[in-house]
Amino acid sequence: MQKLALIGLGASGLFALKELAGADVEVHVFDVGPTYEKRYACPIDQGKLQVCPPKACSYCAPGQSAGSWNDFKVILSASPVIGGRLFDLIGEQELQKRLDMVRHTILDHAPCEIPVVKPNAEDLEWIKKRATMAGMTYHYQELLHCGSDNAPAINTSILEEIKAKGSNIVFHWDSKVVSVSRRSEQFALSFDRYRNPGDEKEEIFDMCIVSVGRGGAAWLTQQEFYKALDIYPGQVDIGIRVETSAYFTEEVDKRFYEPKLYYRSKHSQDVVRNFCSNPKGFVTPENHREYVLVNGHSKMYEKSENNNFAVLVSKTFTRPFKDPQMYSQTIAKIVNMLAGGGPLVQRLGDLRAGRRTKSLVNNLIKPTLEAECGDISLAYPHRILEGIIEYLDALDKICPGVAGEATLLYAPECKSYPDSISLNKNMETNIPNLFIVGDSSSWTRGVGQAATSGILAGEGVKQKIKIDAPSKLVPVG
Repeated sequence: MQKLALIGLGASGLFALKELAGADVEVHVFDVGPTYEKRYACPIDQGKLQVCPPKACSYCAPGQSAGSWNDFKVILSASPVIGGRLFDLIGEQELQKRLDMVRHTILDHAPCEIPVVKPNAEDLEWIKKRATMAGMTYHYQELLHCGSDNAPAINTSILEEIKAKGSNIVFHWDSKVVSVSRRSEQFALSFDRYRNPGDEKEEIFDMCIVSVGRGGAAWLTQQEFYKALDIYPGQVDIGIRVETSAYFTEEVDKRFYEPKLYYRSKHSQDVVRNFCSNPKGFVTPENHREYVLVNGHSKMYEKSENNNFAVLVSKTFTRPFKDPQMYSQTIAKIVNMLAGGGPLVQRLGDLRAGRRTKSLVNNLIKPTLEAECGDISLAYPHRILEGIIEYLDALDKICPGVAGEATLLYAPECKSYPDSISLNKNMETNIPNLFIVGDSSSWTRGVGQAATSGILAGEGVKQKIKIDAPSKLVPVG
């Protein structure tokens, strides 16, 4: 039996594993996180802490599986622009087929009824008209919002089903893969304990699926095989987390939950978009040890009076610059430095006026995250802020009030991706038997397409096993 290493058990890794459960291959799963039953909700949400600990807790640390544990929002529509680029890789029909598989799996394992949010014809006409008049483009999507509070039960239930079918699976929890290197046609993995290192080991595998997520992008670039990949410059999204009154957005929220509205800035022709909308949700910190970002989530039962969403400006760099991840991380670290080590918040009115926010006392919008008041323009490039302000002014024509002076802007909200990697339709690289899935591949930007990429890789591995099997048979007589 051939051996396969699966590195990372986020959405893409979990669905790849589901596909491989019971297959004729020995699968070794490496994940820096603890077993699922030891993962817990954000201690800030539980009221146990007011701010992030100096070192990231397991909620936002590597191994917590980001999108499939925090908010757990799944885009179910095969779109050429939303949620990733698998549309370009496998086409609309094949992408929708896999997304439907993701939908059924999640709903089958949900602890309660979770509705699929999709607009009707009247709502579509409503948003298209208003978006066009505002100079924006609306992109259709169907959405499944599971909520942070349902995520542990769903993920655990899926994993238990996999374990029941997968006698071919070996789990290495709390294990960090130090390096992956090629040994002829095989792969050598060096791995150690994540939280208490000092027992490094090495194993040889015939195949490897890399599913390290956005947070593992830097690790990926440091691997021996990386220079042999067929790569081209990747994308980076620099933006802010907007928090405003849910009253301003309720007309849109009751129709769409999260409409995808794209805008091209007049100032620089950059593409600006909204991302991760959380009606009546909460702004939350995201501690990455070296820097702290902001994010947002919402819950199925507990609600705030605000709506928060990201506004992101997308940039793809050209030569000679080739490190977009370092660019976004540097901006994040400058913001943290200005804020004394954490996130920074500023009133939109103060940003327009070119002054620092000193206090949020008596501000119309009450923050759901305690962050340091300051001036984002001291850290962000002018071009980025111009695009964000233009976007909010356009959005104000659809949701009157969101571009008001009291609206809160949190920074840093940065999404960095690895370089774009050339892959075939089964997520296999130009290095035979090496698959890269999820956001670490640069082909996905969300739970739906990340999970889909895992399914594709699992299908690809099974095809290879089927093709190789006859050659391994010993003739009789």
